[in-house]
Amino acid sequence: MSEASRLQPAASTEPRTGNIYDLGYRGYDGARLGRRYAFLALFTYTLLSIWGIGRSWLAKLFPWGLAVIALLPAIVILAVAAVAPEEFEIARPEEYYGFVSIILALICAVAAPDLIGRDQRHHTLALYFSRALDRTDYAAAKLGALILSLFLVLCVPQVFLQLGNAVATDDLTGYLESNVEVIPPVLASSALVALLMASLTLAISIFTSRRAFATGAVIAVFVILTVIGGVLLETLEGDSRQYSLLISPLLIQEGMVYWIFGVEPPADSDPALAGLAGGYYLVATLAYTAVCLAVVYRRIMRMSV
Repeated sequence: MSEASRLQPAASTEPRTGNIYDLGYRGYDGARLGRRYAFLALFTYTLLSIWGIGRSWLAKLFPWGLAVIALLPAIVILAVAAVAPEEFEIARPEEYYGFVSIILALICAVAAPDLIGRDQRHHTLALYFSRALDRTDYAAAKLGALILSLFLVLCVPQVFLQLGNAVATDDLTGYLESNVEVIPPVLASSALVALLMASLTLAISIFTSRRAFATGAVIAVFVILTVIGGVLLETLEGDSRQYSLLISPLLIQEGMVYWIFGVEPPADSDPALAGLAGGYYLVATLAYTAVCLAVVYRRIMRMSV
């Protein structure tokens, strides 16, 4: 027998067999909560993630820090009203948007790029769309969470603002009763501003999964369009000068807020210099929002997973 044949193991004559183990796998036969529950779960998860809840402290730092900064003017007004020696009204609710417009833009620049971009980076879109949730539900949940967050940032300081004005009076109850008509304009203006800001920033950031690129693009759009609108207002003449503000979302919202409250903008403000009827700002807001929503939904419907 050769050396090679002696080193090879003898072939086994026993037939090869396998083992079957009963691991207890079985189909799910419980209640299936369906599409509505999936939508609410995604909406809640997105809302919590915007504010960094359940994430690291760094994820909480920017949204909560910016929200506190947005609240600071109202807190200062409340503190001044508490020690004011006589009755006076410190600020009007229609003026508050001017205080927080830049803060809102920064919150959008921080939050919007992560809402869909994180799912694109982690390749979880296929998992979402394989469940009861469809693409329109996914878009609505992401948009709804961002809209609600911005709405709260606008409305909560308004509550403190009204408290500040009420504390400055001798009759707290009487002031609240006589100013109850302020509530509908506050809610309407906050809802429209939140809707436009959320849809616009998502429409910008949805085209890239890179957070830095999306954040830079959002900030650039707000800054560039606002600067262009101001420059055109100073350089153009005639009707084109009036309509030049409609290029900037921030200036559109400023004019719309004053129109909803039924007051004239300050004489040195851009809407006052433009002299455009307030209804145009509302129409521009709705048009901007409709276009941005169409972009978001179309992009999600055509997005590969």
